[in-house]
Amino acid sequence: MKFIEHAIERLTIIFGSAVLVMMVLQIVVDVSMRTFADKGLTATSELVSHYYMVMVSFLPVAYSELRRRHVEATIFTDYLNLKKRLVVELFGFVLSVLIYGILCWGTLQEALSNTAKGAYIESGVTVFYTWPSYWILPVSFGLMTFVLTFRVISTFSQFFNGRIDTQAASPNALNITVTEGEK
Repeated sequence: MKFIEHAIERLTIIFGSAVLVMMVLQIVVDVSMRTFADKGLTATSELVSHYYMVMVSFLPVAYSELRRRHVEATIFTDYLNLKKRLVVELFGFVLSVLIYGILCWGTLQEALSNTAKGAYIESGVTVFYTWPSYWILPVSFGLMTFVLTFRVISTFSQFFNGRIDTQAASPNALNITVTEGEK
């Protein structure tokens, strides 16, 4: 399972970094051309808004879960023992799998519909195909569902095997230590 998590992390970082670099380069070239040649690249704003920004916004969702960097409100669960905390975590993961699964299914239906229609927008006199951008969301939500399913399996096995990984069950993503003078 660690191999799969590591592969997802690496692919997300590499692909996300490439998208960011391409977006920055395209915007810099477009602004430079508009400034010095009075003519920019065709459909830059459409490409940025329909492709780059969607990828930058949604592809890192699974990566954030793998790094345990999503926001967790632990004001009440901090006082629970590890077994009870695992039950709460398991409930949260199962609920998240259901929600992300529904999001994946809904966006997949939308992507299939727009692909069949050959969705596009007109940018000036240029036809700009947008149907491929509709596949970004189902891929992102599907990846998150996949990662959360692994979390459910891992938490479930920890709970029933009695081998509780205290680091994985820790409610504090940053593990802040309080010194004697701060108590």
